[in-house]
Amino acid sequence: MATRNVPGNVIRLLEDALGSPLRPAITGQEARVFFTDGRVIKIYGPHERQIPLLEARNLARAGLGSWVEGVWHDRRLQGYAALVMKRFPGNPFTPARFGPRARAQIAGFLLRLHRLPEPGMTSLEPVLERWRRFRETLADIPAAQEALEEIRPRLRLLDGVQRVFAHNDLWAGNVLLAEDGALLVVDWSRAGGEDPARDLAILTTGSLSLLPYHLCLETLRKIVRCYPDPPGVWERLAVWIPLTFLHDLHWFRTKEPGGFGAALTDKLPRIERTLNAFPEAPW
Repeated sequence: MATRNVPGNVIRLLEDALGSPLRPAITGQEARVFFTDGRVIKIYGPHERQIPLLEARNLARAGLGSWVEGVWHDRRLQGYAALVMKRFPGNPFTPARFGPRARAQIAGFLLRLHRLPEPGMTSLEPVLERWRRFRETLADIPAAQEALEEIRPRLRLLDGVQRVFAHNDLWAGNVLLAEDGALLVVDWSRAGGEDPARDLAILTTGSLSLLPYHLCLETLRKIVRCYPDPPGVWERLAVWIPLTFLHDLHWFRTKEPGGFGAALTDKLPRIERTLNAFPEAPW
């Protein structure tokens, strides 16, 4: 019997090879995610069968290669492929699991990650294209239009920044925390060269914004102060955060319209607060 759109015989082949039944995870994004007693298995369809190898390479570059047990590309899998990883004893980011050790773990991990160089500088044109897309999608939301117009002159700050290796998808579901504060960042399919401030903005909008606002700001300040150019990162962060919240609204409007109303209620005040009350410096 097929499970979560993965053919049943593909499941059985992996179960035989791993010597354990595969249990579907409660949630999964692009991949179909399964558990065994000590492993996580992400299964990809034929049209995305190169992603497991890409993820494995990115995990290795990020210093997390020891979590990868293997990439399966057996021809008996009918074009499907699987990334097999050791299972981390943690769960997605929540305020209840966030404490001083978790904060130190996140800060240290991102600082190490963002020291890894990538060629080239950021370009303004992709950012402008996103801005235009958001303006079109949110044309009937006056508060969103006002925010976009306020952001527009500041987009120049995002041009010509030295790229670093970034995760690019640091929402709460990809930031796993154990009860003792240990951390593992998962889902590396979008990793690549980017402005480190954008990575921090995604972490903020997707994870840290679940915390009380003062604790979110305190965490960001402690992280940014450790970067080689704290004022520059902080200034760009103040642009990337509202732009990323606007991206979230665009995503709900186009992908999950049933959640768009709730997203407006949640994110518009956050956008306004960032534009009008974000501290000028990380000190």
